[in-house]
Amino acid sequence: FVINLVGAHAGVLILLGRHSSKLHAAYSGFYVVGTALAVQVPVVGWTPIRSLEQLGPLFVFFGMQFVEYCERVRTRDNLTRSQIWLLRVRIGGLVAMVG
Repeated sequence: FVINLVGAHAGVLILLGRHSSKLHAAYSGFYVVGTALAVQVPVVGWTPIRSLEQLGPLFVFFGMQFVEYCERVRTRDNLTRSQIWLLRVRIGGLVAMVG
């Protein structure tokens, strides 16, 4: 339940354009550590990985990795808005083809 609320909050922040490296670090750490610790509980087992309820936070996690990568490329290469959108479309298309 908590991971869904935190994931929804982080997802809304990204959609509103409030992404930052601190948000990326905080949510990524929360998601990885929280999921790893939840898997260690014998009653829970692999449920956080297999459950449909956990797909939302997982998609937010992967989406945040995608946005962070694009932001790092943007700052490294000093890209314009049109170039960054083209980069996002190219990477998104590549991920869609692989997935």
